[in-house]
Amino acid sequence: MDNKNELLVRVYFVMCLFILFAIAILFRVIKITTIEGEKWRSKGDVYVKWMDTKVDRGDIYDANGNILATSLPFFDIRMDLVKPTKASFDKNIDSLAICLHELWPYGKSAAEWKSELISGRIAGLSTDKDSREGKRYYFIANGIPLSELEKLKKFPLWREGRLGGGLIVERRSKREKPFREIASRTIGTDRENAEKVGIEGSFDKFLRGKTTKQLMKRIHSNLWVPVMNPGEFDATKGDDIITTLDIHFQDIVHTELLKGVIAADARAATAILMEVETGAIKAISNLEKSEKDGSYSEAYNYAIGHRSEPGSTLKLASLMAMMEDSCATLNSKVNVGGGKRKFYGRYMYDSDMHGSVEMTLADGFKKSSNIVMGAMADDCFGSSWERKAKFCEYFEQFGLTRKVDIEIEGEKTPFVKHPDTHKAKHEFWKTTVPWMAHGYEMEFTPLQVLAFYNAVANDGKRMKPYLVDKIIRDGKTIHDFHPKTEIMQIASRSTIEKAQELLKGVVQSGTARRLKSEEFTFAGKTGTTRIQYNNQKGVERDKNEKKKYNASFAGYFPAENPKYSLIVVMYEPEGAIYGAQVAGPVFKKIAEKCHSFFFKNELAERKQELKDFMIERKQSGYAVDYDNLMAYMDVDYDKRSNSKWVQLLPSEEDVKMEKKKILKKEVPDVRGMGLRDAMYVLESIGMEVKANGTGRVVTQTIRPGTKNVGQEIELYLN
Repeated sequence: MDNKNELLVRVYFVMCLFILFAIAILFRVIKITTIEGEKWRSKGDVYVKWMDTKVDRGDIYDANGNILATSLPFFDIRMDLVKPTKASFDKNIDSLAICLHELWPYGKSAAEWKSELISGRIAGLSTDKDSREGKRYYFIANGIPLSELEKLKKFPLWREGRLGGGLIVERRSKREKPFREIASRTIGTDRENAEKVGIEGSFDKFLRGKTTKQLMKRIHSNLWVPVMNPGEFDATKGDDIITTLDIHFQDIVHTELLKGVIAADARAATAILMEVETGAIKAISNLEKSEKDGSYSEAYNYAIGHRSEPGSTLKLASLMAMMEDSCATLNSKVNVGGGKRKFYGRYMYDSDMHGSVEMTLADGFKKSSNIVMGAMADDCFGSSWERKAKFCEYFEQFGLTRKVDIEIEGEKTPFVKHPDTHKAKHEFWKTTVPWMAHGYEMEFTPLQVLAFYNAVANDGKRMKPYLVDKIIRDGKTIHDFHPKTEIMQIASRSTIEKAQELLKGVVQSGTARRLKSEEFTFAGKTGTTRIQYNNQKGVERDKNEKKKYNASFAGYFPAENPKYSLIVVMYEPEGAIYGAQVAGPVFKKIAEKCHSFFFKNELAERKQELKDFMIERKQSGYAVDYDNLMAYMDVDYDKRSNSKWVQLLPSEEDVKMEKKKILKKEVPDVRGMGLRDAMYVLESIGMEVKANGTGRVVTQTIRPGTKNVGQEIELYLN
C-alpha cells in the first residue's frame, strides 16, 4: 500500500511539473504574440517580410493583334555562395567560371570569375559579421534577358537549383513599344514615380493587374531577394487592351506627317484618321520639334490636348447654321469689297485682294472668303442678342460645344462664346459673330473638329470617337466598347447634302483644286489661322511683330461613299502658311495610301470569297473562261479535258476540270452555268429559253437527258 501511494505521489508530481511547464509555455506564447508581438514582428521584418510585388502589366494591341506595348521580362542574378556543399563547390567552380566567361566573353576572364567566387565564399563563411556583410550573396548580373537566364540555369552547380547551387533569380520587367515613336504619345508611358499618360495612364488599373505578396529576405543594406525563386514562366499579368488603331494606317499617317512637318519646318503637327461609320480612331500621330536639335518626336498629344482657333475649317459650321436657319441660300450674294471690308470699325481681309465686288455664299465657301462668311453671318444673326445666341446654339446642335470624351486623359473643353456668358464680361462684341463665322473667337482640339466633319461624312449621324475596343482578361472579354451614337442627326438631310456638295467643290474647283487625286475623290476644307492676332480688347497687335499661323485640312474619303475622315494640322509652319499648301498635300498623300491599302485588302477579301465559292460549288461553263479565272485567282486545278465545255468538281485538295457532254438530241444539264453560257448552249441546239433571277442556274424546268425537240425551257438562277 505504501508503495502504491508513493508511486501515485510521483505520478502526480510529474504531472504537475508538466502542467506548470505547459502553463509557462502558454504564458510565454501569449506574451510574445500579444504583449511583445509588435516588438518581435518589427525585429523579424528587419530580415524577412512579405512585400508587395507587381505582376507584369498587360499588353496593348492594335485592331489586328499587333503588339503596341508589352512588358519584357529581365532578371537580376546573384549567388548564395554558402548554399553549395564544399564538395559540390570545389568540383564545379572551374566549369562554372569557364561558362560565365563564354557567356560574357568581353567581361571577366574565367580566372577572375573563379577568384571572386572563391573569395566571396570564404568571406561568407567567416565568423566576422563585418567580413560576411554583402559577400555571401555575390552579384552576377543585372537585367539579363530570358534567353540568357535559360543558359545560366544549365551551368555547372547552378543546375542544382537554389538550394543545391545557390542561384538567386529576381524577376523584373521593362515596358517596350515595338514600333517605337509610332503612336507613342497615344499609347502612353508607364513610369515609376511619374504621371502615366495615354492609354497606359487611363487604363492603368486594368493593365497593372492585382498586386501580389512575396516573401523577401534582406541580404544586406536595402537589398532584398525572394526567399523562393519567382515563377517567371507562370507569372500572372494585368489585363490586355485591344485598341482601334491599325498599325498599317498608323505607319502611313506617321510617315507622311513626319515628311510634311519637316518640309514645312513647323513647330508641331498632328493628324487623326477615323472610321466614318463607327468613330473608331485608326491612326493618330503627334510630332513636336525639339528645341535642342530640331528633331521631331511624340512629346505631346496635340490631337487631344491642344485647343486653338480653327480658322476656315469651321466655316463649315457657320454655313450649316445659315442653311438650318434658312436665313440665306447658297446663291445669296455678298459685297466683298475686292477682298477688304470693315465691320463695326474693324477691317476684315480675305487671303488676297482678289478684286471681286460680289460673291455668292457657295463661291465664298469654296474660295474660303472670310468676308463672305462674316458678312452673311452678320446679316443672319447680328441683328439682336437673341439672334446672336441662336447662332451660338447651332454650334451646340452640331455637338461642337462639348468634349468628345475620348478614353485618354487631357482633352480640353471646347471654347465657344455665347451672349449669355460673355456679354456681361464685355467679351461678346459686335464683331464677334462675323469673326466666329470664319473660325475665330472660338477654340477646339483637332479631334473635336474631326468629330464634326465625320458626322457630315456620315450623313449627319454623329459618332463618338473611341480608341479602345476591348479589355481582355485571361483570354476572355471583360469590357467591349461598341460604337456609340452621340447625336442621331446634327442637321437636316438637306443641309447635310449641301455641305457635302460644297466640300467636294472645295477640292474640285476651290482652294484645294490643286490637290485633286487621279486615283479617287475626296472632300474637305482648307484652314489657315493667324494666331495671337489681337489682344483681349480686340486691338490689332504691333505690325512689326512676326506673324504666326496654323495650317489645316479636314475632310473625308472617298467623297461618294466615305470610309474614313481625316484632319491634318501644322502648327506655326515657316515659309508657306496656307492649309492648301502645307496641310493639304499631307492629307492627300495619307488619303491616297490609306485608300489604296484599304481597297487592295478589300479586293483581296473579295477574291478569296470568290475563290472559296469556286472551290466549294459544283459548276460548269466555257473552258477558256474558267482557265482565265482560275489563273487570276491562283487556284490549283486538275484539267482533265480539252473540251470546249467543262464542269468543275471540287475536292479537298484541288479542283478537277472535266469534260461536260453537250448532245444536240438531248436536253443538257446547264445547272451551275452562268446565264450567258446556259443560253448559248440551249439556243445552239434549238431550244427556246426563258430566264428568271440572276447569278447561276440552280433549276431547269426540263430534266437533263430528255429528248430535245426544240421545246421551251425555263431557267431559275440564284
